[in-house]
Amino acid sequence: MREKGFTLLEVLAVVFVLGLLTVTAFTAVHSLNRGQLKTSAQLLANHIREARLTAMTNGVTCTLTFYELGGRYRLDLPDGTRYIKLPEGVRFAANNFPQVDRRPTLRFRYTGAPNRGGHVTLKDESGAGISIIVTPVTGRVRLEHILP
Repeated sequence: MREKGFTLLEVLAVVFVLGLLTVTAFTAVHSLNRGQLKTSAQLLANHIREARLTAMTNGVTCTLTFYELGGRYRLDLPDGTRYIKLPEGVRFAANNFPQVDRRPTLRFRYTGAPNRGGHVTLKDESGAGISIIVTPVTGRVRLEHILP
C-alpha cells in the first residue's frame, strides 16, 4: 500500500517552476517601466519640437514650464495650454533651463531659438534615465540614454 504525499523530486519541480515564473514576471515588469521612461522622454521631446515649430510658424513665443515636484509640465501654445503628467514610476531628475517664477521654463522665440540651451532628465525607479537636450541658438532636440 502506497502512502499519500509528494516525493522530493515533485516538490523541487514545483519550486523550480514557481521560481521561473517569478523571474519572468519581474523581468516583464522591469521592461514595462523602461518602456514608460522611453515613451515619456519621446513625448516630452516631441512637445519641445512642437513648441519650437509652432513658434516659428505662427511668429509667437511658445513655452514649456516644468513642475518638477508635481511630476508634470505645461505646454503653452497659441491654441491653448496643456498639462502633461509623467506616468507612475517616472520622475524629473535634473533640469537646467532658466527659472521663471521659480520654475524651470523653456521658451522658443519666433525664430525657433530657445531662451537658452539646456537639458531635462527623466529617470525611472531602476535609476535608468534619458536626457532631452536642447541646443542653444538652433533649438535642436536630441535624446541621450543614461544607464543606471
